[in-house]
Amino acid sequence: MILLLFATITSILSLQFGYEVDKDQQICFTDNFSKDDVFDIKISANSSNYSLKIAEANTQSIDSLYDKKGSWEHNYQYQSTSSNAHVRYCLTNLEKDIIIFNITYKTGSELANMGKVAKISDLNQMGGIIQKLNSQLDDIKRERSFLIEKYDHMSKVQGSISKKQIAFGFLCLGTSMIITAITVSMIKRILRQKKES
Repeated sequence: MILLLFATITSILSLQFGYEVDKDQQICFTDNFSKDDVFDIKISANSSNYSLKIAEANTQSIDSLYDKKGSWEHNYQYQSTSSNAHVRYCLTNLEKDIIIFNITYKTGSELANMGKVAKISDLNQMGGIIQKLNSQLDDIKRERSFLIEKYDHMSKVQGSISKKQIAFGFLCLGTSMIITAITVSMIKRILRQKKES
């Protein structure tokens, strides 16, 4: 027994209605969409023992969009990609008793603020932004690896320069010690010669 409980249009222009569905019974309804049309469906029930199937049929094929069961509430939003499509929604009662479904259904212009609804063009823009971010990240990685290589090279060069400076310092010290020793010995020899004469 299918009983239409109520159908009203609320202040946000969404269609709300309810169904009582007997055990093992299925109810379906359909809607027509053109390309980029959007629908939003929310279903709540007094049991989680039911299934919801949503399929889009166009001139070429039937695509299953959503097929779930075992939930107290289902929320689904979709944007049509076909030039002309029929979307079919089916609810199946898997419970042993009657299930009461409350459905809120919004489509196209009934969605109060279309600016908040994501469209395929938005996803394309997001894809472009993500590609730019990936490109920037690659640039940062390249610059980081370049800086690391440059730092390693500078460290090696600095280490080499430090070793050369130390070697040069020891060479200068050794040379000055030799010169000092030669100078002291020559001064001693001169003083000795003066004393002898």
